Amino acid sequence: MSRIKVFLGGYINYTNAQNLNCRAVAEYLDKDKFEVLALTTHFGKREHFEINTFNCFRPFSLSKHLGFLWGILNCEAAYLPKHIDTPLWVLRLSKLFKKPIFTTIEGNVTDLNKPNLIDLFGSEYRMKNHFSYFDQVFGITDFLVQGTKSKLLMQDTPLYLGVNGKKFTRELPTELKSIFFVGGLIKRKRVDEFLDLAKNYPEIIFNIIGNGPEKQKLEIEASYNVVFHGELTHIEMDLVFQKFDLMFLPAKSEGFPKVILEAASAGIPSIVYNTYGASDWMLHRKNGFVVNDFNGVRAIVDELQSDSKLLQSVSENAIELSKSFDWKKIIKDWEKVIENLYNDK
Repeated sequence: MSRIKVFLGGYINYTNAQNLNCRAVAEYLDKDKFEVLALTTHFGKREHFEINTFNCFRPFSLSKHLGFLWGILNCEAAYLPKHIDTPLWVLRLSKLFKKPIFTTIEGNVTDLNKPNLIDLFGSEYRMKNHFSYFDQVFGITDFLVQGTKSKLLMQDTPLYLGVNGKKFTRELPTELKSIFFVGGLIKRKRVDEFLDLAKNYPEIIFNIIGNGPEKQKLEIEASYNVVFHGELTHIEMDLVFQKFDLMFLPAKSEGFPKVILEAASAGIPSIVYNTYGASDWMLHRKNGFVVNDFNGVRAIVDELQSDSKLLQSVSENAIELSKSFDWKKIIKDWEKVIENLYNDK
């Protein structure tokens, strides 16, 4: 039986959410069933991949078009997640050559925390026109499916993203000593609220991992118990995961924050807000904490400080949460999507 040629329209040697998703899909797809094609870029990390790649050379503005052309002409199905960066002619060419294509939506289309997807496209018409070329459009959570299908023709069930399964040998925390944040230092992430939490608990070390335009302002406002680590590599992240006890993500608008699963794999639970559907996949007080407001965050921190058994049990269950989203399991759903598209073309 011949393998299905799948083109993943992301630059798998350059760090970006969609690129990392393509890299993971490329790694975990069954190579006995699928032949994988993907893009790399000259300004990304120089790596060797055991799949077919097209390296986008200088000038990138020209070569990326050649890369997409190469991918579409040589594939039998394609996953194109980079909505703004994927030229419209690529979608049209896919239809012309009857190459089935699918995509995922990772943020709410009409989210009031701008920029939403309509803003990024410039108008609702342009957004709908873009997605009209796809054979299938998936939300990455049920919350996104329900919030988006009034604007776009979506599949009823989500296509979840996975996490690279890792084994950590750390002992589960018995005392809440450190809380951390991971993400871009931009207004939408509401890192100033993380700083407010730090001021309420001077005995706890608060760690900020990430970079962005708000960094200088945040450093000025931060109390003495806040440490800024900047951007870290995956290896460095694994090392710091051995030291932290709890993660707090103050943003009220997210898609599916994979860092929650990455932290969970090290036995680190997260506190998140209930505004983007976290309750669909996280159970409050079992494998994480889903709260309504900042007072709810403080109440959880207070309780964890006084109840070490709660911290231990939720940390242990967080590991099981990450296992349920291991790419080795999640990839089976992706393989079914690709096989169905290929068989129905």
